[in-house]
Amino acid sequence: MSKQMLTPKPIPPVINPDFEDGISGWQSAGQIEDDGHDSPARLTHGASRIETTQTLKDVPAGWHTLRAWVRTSGRHKEAYIALACGGAEERTAVPVAGAKAWLQIVVSVQVTGPECQIRLVSDVEGEGWVSFDDVEFVAGRAALSMMGADISSLKKSEDKGGIYRDESGAPGDALQILRDHGLNYARIRVWVNSPDGYHGKAQLLEMARRFKQHDIKLLVDFHYSDAWADPGKQFKPAAWEGLAFDGLNQALYDHTFDVCSALVAQDTPPDMVQIGNEITNGMLWPDGKNDKNFDNLAALLKEGHRAVKDCSPATLVMLHVDNGGNNELFRWWFDAIIAQGVPFDLIGASYYAYWHGTLADLQNNLNDIAARYEKDVVLVETAYPFTNDENDLEPNVIRSQIVIGYRLTPEGQAQMFADVMSIVRAVPNGRGLGVFWWDATWTAVPGNGWDPAKPESGNGWENQALFDFDNRPLPAMGLFGKP
Repeated sequence: MSKQMLTPKPIPPVINPDFEDGISGWQSAGQIEDDGHDSPARLTHGASRIETTQTLKDVPAGWHTLRAWVRTSGRHKEAYIALACGGAEERTAVPVAGAKAWLQIVVSVQVTGPECQIRLVSDVEGEGWVSFDDVEFVAGRAALSMMGADISSLKKSEDKGGIYRDESGAPGDALQILRDHGLNYARIRVWVNSPDGYHGKAQLLEMARRFKQHDIKLLVDFHYSDAWADPGKQFKPAAWEGLAFDGLNQALYDHTFDVCSALVAQDTPPDMVQIGNEITNGMLWPDGKNDKNFDNLAALLKEGHRAVKDCSPATLVMLHVDNGGNNELFRWWFDAIIAQGVPFDLIGASYYAYWHGTLADLQNNLNDIAARYEKDVVLVETAYPFTNDENDLEPNVIRSQIVIGYRLTPEGQAQMFADVMSIVRAVPNGRGLGVFWWDATWTAVPGNGWDPAKPESGNGWENQALFDFDNRPLPAMGLFGKP
């Protein structure tokens, strides 16, 4: 007698998810208006506090996720989607994104009871409004697995007298403080021959050992330069200047393999590696510049990939481009790289809201490239100021309020981080893996400035660290614990 197969319990659908039938199926004081996300109608909450709810019955056990498209005038005290399924309610805030931008946000809970309550909530000021549309309830969990930060500044900071404290003011190990707040991944840049002796193999090996002690995974960020490499500068290491292109390929392979092998030898293999940093315009200029074609850049990237996989086959290889809100740029770049047959595992993007477009731009790009290339994506750089003040003589890189709705305060910094995380978390099919803050530990410490060749240089980033000017954790750090 054959064993009877059990039919999975069906997931109850959301009734009237797009509000095309008015308020039917919902308990609400909201209004139905035209100009929906993907259909004529949308639900809009006006002034005062309004809740719209729907209860789903006979929900199967396990993780479930609420997805909804939201749009706002930006004038709300509070707005969020919420889901409760027998246990504690979980919420995701509606980002402050402007009146013309539809954004999809998600929230997940583990079902512990037979019913789930969906709540769409807003508290709006004056003429402001918040709209909701295309509400979906699905099986599975939407969560970030990589909750990371670039902390390349930490070793030099500690050596120069930098102090890090917990919330009570007690001095402590910055790594332990970050880990206690939920950080599980750390990124370290590697220069070839740095003028100050930092950011090289020796420092990386030491930090990797510390990461292992704290159960923190490692992302190695190869710059293939003696100092900073980014879209505006990708200068060869001095030792590689006279090499023909074949020799340059070999030098890149040897350097990558050497650093990776040293990590493997001490039982701290890299979990992830970047072949180049923000290589939008290529690397190892002029040979690897991609202003005319991608041939040389592709050859270099293939050698980097080969070196990593020869050293540590399980290590993930990322290709990293800046300007995370520019979909045209990403399509142009990755179309060309893939046409050249460059292998890679992950797509990395930088996104700074004061430089790289709106949150809607970011979402459009991440969702598109994840689907187009069938690759997971990581937002490997983001940051935002917690103050307009300076803590040394070096002018801050970002010195004024330029992103509407996000004040230069500890709360504004945390709000920005939460909203950026929300966008990555909502990438369909779980392809948004995580978010990294840059540079979380770069506080103002004499001797740890931006220019490695000038010990007297200051730090223009201390107002974007995750430790305040008293060296205590800022509220944004706590978001590492909320994947």
